[in-house]
Amino acid sequence: MLEALEKIKSAEEQNERKKEQLLAELSDYETNKKQSLQDKREKLRSDFSKALTEREQVLANEMEVEERNLSRNAEEAIKTMEENYDSKKEETVQKIIERVIAEYGSQ
Repeated sequence: MLEALEKIKSAEEQNERKKEQLLAELSDYETNKKQSLQDKREKLRSDFSKALTEREQVLANEMEVEERNLSRNAEEAIKTMEENYDSKKEETVQKIIERVIAEYGSQ
């Protein structure tokens, strides 16, 4: 009977040691998983930040090109308008002169 009690006590102690070992392993596993998750979060944040920066740069470059195109188009439109104005101005002055001459004769 004493021998059976000692075996039971020994088995309980062995079970307790195994339980402690498993709890330690579980704690290590949990710590590793938390660190892994944290590392993945940091990598995602970094990747997102990098992608965002790259996209902002692409959009800034596209906007710069668009601004240059708009500026060039505006300059061309202004030049065309000035040329049209000068052309019409000369025609109008010439017509006024012709009318004055026709109306009052040349002096």
